[in-house]
Amino acid sequence: MKPLSAEQLLIIADECCTEWGTTVRSYSAICAAAAIPGARLEGLPVFDSPTAAAAALSRGIERLEPLADFNAPFASAAEEIYLRWTDRD
Repeated sequence: MKPLSAEQLLIIADECCTEWGTTVRSYSAICAAAAIPGARLEGLPVFDSPTAAAAALSRGIERLEPLADFNAPFASAAEEIYLRWTDRD
């Protein structure tokens, strides 16, 4: 799967924060969530499709709650953006 950097997810988070009037609660949670779609074990991707990776990213964001509020909409936005990004290749 195509990895997502913490910086890329932070850009998405910053845009969401501006749109919804919230803030980043945990930068470490942003880093942890960003690592999800590109996860590998023994060199093999954990996810078999971009759709599965995007869904896991969304669930991870909801559980980690990196924003002070609006984590569910942020999770949905990140999932959609990740899928569009992976479809470009």
